[in-house]
Amino acid sequence: MGPQPRSRFFSPTDSVGAFFAALAAHRYHLLVNLLDARRRAPRIFVDGLCGVASHDDLHPAAMTNLSTLGLQLERPFDPRTARPVVQLEIELPEVDEILWASAAVTHAHLTPLPGRTPDDQPRFHCRAGLRILDVSRRERRLLLDYVVDQLRRRTRPADRRRPA
Repeated sequence: MGPQPRSRFFSPTDSVGAFFAALAAHRYHLLVNLLDARRRAPRIFVDGLCGVASHDDLHPAAMTNLSTLGLQLERPFDPRTARPVVQLEIELPEVDEILWASAAVTHAHLTPLPGRTPDDQPRFHCRAGLRILDVSRRERRLLLDYVVDQLRRRTRPADRRRPA
């Protein structure tokens, strides 16, 4: 018997073939992640505060990371005030500036908390990623300058002088 014709360029039984088969199966996910603009934006880890405006009230949230395109917030989850698009009051740490922006919730992770709410519902802690939608040109520039400046400070060596 002669060699059998193949309909593929690789055999799924060998290790190289298995790698390329897995790569082909997950091609869509790889391309989406590589081309996602959020992953190309500089991101810094911060310990700051942010206000989430809802129903004429400002609810505090902890800001854990910030980029020029979005941020991550953590706060107790309240289903009555949850919205897909929210207004934010972003306080830039170490700077006396506040930015107002609207942002869309891209993902949210809920973690159960002990106890119940006053109306006997379960309590949750929410960690949410938000993409900034609308912000004034001045405040967007301020955010870009702040993030880039923080990246420079964190990557700069402690002392650049040469020893004598």
